[in-house]
Amino acid sequence: MSLASHAASVVRSSTRRRTLIAAAHRTQRPLYRLAFLLPARTYASTVTARLDADPVPVIAASKRATPVEGATTILPVLQELIVLLENEIGGDGSWAKRVRRSMEDLAVKRRGRIAVVGDTAAAPRDVVSALLQDPLADSATTRQALVSRHQDANIDVFEISQGERLNREPQSLSLSSSWLQATGYDVVEVNIRNLETEPVISTLLSTDALIVVLDPIRLTSTPQLSPILPHLLARSPIHFVVNGHLPSGVSQSSIEHTLREQLKQITIEPLDDVHYDPAALKVSFVQAEKALMALEALSGGLSKAASSETKAEAFEVFQREFIQSHVGPLQSTLHQTLSNRASPQLSTAKQVASLALMHISNVILSDRDVARAASHTVSKLRRAAHEGAAKAKHMSVATRGVDGALVEGEVKYEMEKIKRQIETSFQGRLSWLGLLGRLRVDDVALELGGFVGSRFAVDLERQMVFESGQLSHLQSSLSSSSDQIIRQLSHTSTSPTQSFPHPHPFTSPLLANHLSTLSLSIPPLTPTTLLSPILTRRNQLVTQSIPRLQLSAQRALLTTYSTALLGASLSWAAYVPPIEILSAGTAGGLGLLSIVGSLALGQKFWAGAQRKFWRDWNRVTGMLKGDLETRLDTVLQTQVLAKPLAASEGLEKLIEKREQRLDALQNDVDKLKSRL
Repeated sequence: MSLASHAASVVRSSTRRRTLIAAAHRTQRPLYRLAFLLPARTYASTVTARLDADPVPVIAASKRATPVEGATTILPVLQELIVLLENEIGGDGSWAKRVRRSMEDLAVKRRGRIAVVGDTAAAPRDVVSALLQDPLADSATTRQALVSRHQDANIDVFEISQGERLNREPQSLSLSSSWLQATGYDVVEVNIRNLETEPVISTLLSTDALIVVLDPIRLTSTPQLSPILPHLLARSPIHFVVNGHLPSGVSQSSIEHTLREQLKQITIEPLDDVHYDPAALKVSFVQAEKALMALEALSGGLSKAASSETKAEAFEVFQREFIQSHVGPLQSTLHQTLSNRASPQLSTAKQVASLALMHISNVILSDRDVARAASHTVSKLRRAAHEGAAKAKHMSVATRGVDGALVEGEVKYEMEKIKRQIETSFQGRLSWLGLLGRLRVDDVALELGGFVGSRFAVDLERQMVFESGQLSHLQSSLSSSSDQIIRQLSHTSTSPTQSFPHPHPFTSPLLANHLSTLSLSIPPLTPTTLLSPILTRRNQLVTQSIPRLQLSAQRALLTTYSTALLGASLSWAAYVPPIEILSAGTAGGLGLLSIVGSLALGQKFWAGAQRKFWRDWNRVTGMLKGDLETRLDTVLQTQVLAKPLAASEGLEKLIEKREQRLDALQNDVDKLKSRL
């Protein structure tokens, strides 16, 4: 190409640029409208624009307040929601404050507000500077105020609003911006590096839209964004902006895929187990550095002191850099998204109310889990008590035995064993002839009473003493478990978001006092606790049955002696004068016969006395097994199981009341949801 043709090409290019600039001046259209025709961007940056040192003048601005149309339909819902949050939910009160802030926001109609948040490395302030500048309409003072708004300041929340005149305050800036005017939204910059998580979330929830600025390397995996991102994803609309140069060999599609995968793993708060849907992702790629360079160059080219060549060069730089920055398409996308929202204040209030209701539902679900866990714990205590009692009864000698057979160690077996020993004594020393030979029956009470007193149910006594020790251990274990569960379900807890102790829903001083009183009223188990049936039946035999047997023996012996004496006397009287009706042999035979008859009669009386004794024995020993079972059941119910069962019953009533309260609360939440 010749020098002349090259010069002609430069002239034609400069002419086209001047024509485009002149058209922009004539039509007063924002520069980003003309930039929509430019190709899509491929890279971005994090460099801050060059700042001028000139001071920014402060000019007062005025606003006229107008009530929000349609607010009367949602304000009662918000008021009832605050009552639920404060009276039923409690906690740190952050959600109640957010809902109250929404109510206050509905009192005065305002412009929409879009929040911009991002990691420091993503340079969200540069994105805002590039988004709001319009060199064709901005004055040097306006541009200087915009780009230097954070100079020598570290402001947590900074608001940039549309105004007829420039007005700078410590935490806000009012200026005339074509983009702010076209969208009807003001910009709220939130510095997440300095604020705590809860204030950041509350601030972002009070805005009507959200821009999340990310760097192309870490995306959402940053320590500043990670804690708040689960709460931000519940908002709409939300737009992700990747700002900065893409790494070498990495495409926009791969970064967008990585971003989708990162977001897909995030559980949205306060929704319950709901993950972000990547299909709803709106993402733009920009290079704010190039946009700021382009706007800086164009601003210099549009100055009166610039020559024609300088203007042509400035526009060439602007055209190249601004196209590559892709800020123009971002402006258009955001304008289209924000223009579709008719009443941002009402939408924001409804979103905050919906999220607060979700928070209440989560608290209800959490409390239901707590109630379910508490019910499971109480069931375990009740089951442990019943299983311990059932095991004690199953292993007890009182319940041992099989119908139709003797089992070693059972009550019937022990009674049969001592019965055989007594029968042996009846056939030996306590036989009728043995009593006659000693001419006394005191041995019956002494020997039999001593034998029964020292040998009756001795093995049963040892076993029952051992079982008393086992029951004492079971009582101590169940009492300790009851106290532990009461403490576990009555503890107070604190969380990072709560500055005060939070009582457990099943805290009941009345129940704790009742169990304490019950513990004092329950007598401790001693080795003799289960022995009362044995002692009672033994005493019954020693004091009633054996004395009756001795009396029967005395009567039998007296009858024998008296009958023998009477028969011998009559025989002798019939032999001697004056009667002399019997011979000596006959009289002797009759006397001997009377003695033998008296012995037989005494033997019969003694056998009858033994039969009466064995009837008493069978009656007394037959009731011993039932007495032992009854005593064991009484001890289990009144001493061993009394405290754990009382604790279980009391906690079950508390759990039932809590579930009823949660049902009523969920019903209120459902009604409020239907009214939104």
